[in-house]
Amino acid sequence: MSLLIDYTELLARDPRPERQIEPPARGTELTNGSTAVYNRLGGLLTRLSTEHAVEVAPMLAIWVTQGGSRPPARRRANLRFEVQRYFNTWGRQNRQEFDSHFKFGGHSLQPGQPWENQEYRGEVGSFAAVHHNQNSEYSALTIARMLSGDEIALGSASAGGPLLGLAEHAACGFDTASSMFEAFQQTEGVQVVALLGYLITHSAPKAGDLLRYLRDGDWELFAKYYTGADQVPMDGARLRAAYAAASTLVKSKR
Repeated sequence: MSLLIDYTELLARDPRPERQIEPPARGTELTNGSTAVYNRLGGLLTRLSTEHAVEVAPMLAIWVTQGGSRPPARRRANLRFEVQRYFNTWGRQNRQEFDSHFKFGGHSLQPGQPWENQEYRGEVGSFAAVHHNQNSEYSALTIARMLSGDEIALGSASAGGPLLGLAEHAACGFDTASSMFEAFQQTEGVQVVALLGYLITHSAPKAGDLLRYLRDGDWELFAKYYTGADQVPMDGARLRAAYAAASTLVKSKR
């Protein structure tokens, strides 16, 4: 947790920028999203970006495309529970229990790709979509935690504005998935520092490559190692568009 310790004093400050940005009169979804995130976290993002020689705009692009721009509910960080990951880490060895509570594309006659058509249910009742809203994401995670325990279940989820995988807790500066999850419930500032730690330490394929891809504007390679290899063209295009919107926004405030 060295990076988080290093920035304890910085995290105690107001993360907002000194000057707020006015939303454009006819802004796009990406521009409005970047505006909202910058006005909440721009001060912290600017200080960290200056120190580590990375622009604010790509950080905004990651935030907007991954977790969205809305502020999280109190003590409820943005969450995405990946059923196919949970199957790989726990369900494969516990098929009967898993199939009683979860479905995903390509498994047990469920149509679609593994990341599609993910559903869950409790002990009784009908299956419902996991990715319908944050209530359904948290409900699916709760069931998984009851079945397999916290660390295995949380390791199948991503959290925070940048939707960092909780299984990557070490690269983000945490000892366990549980400690990362709990810290993310407290403040978005911790999520910003964790994102920076991940960009610095995660192998892509070497440590530091993710930052290099951001500096070079290589969004396809960045997407391959950040969001996964399944949908690189689409994810890369979304990140590129979000970066273009955020760049225009950040330059306009100068």
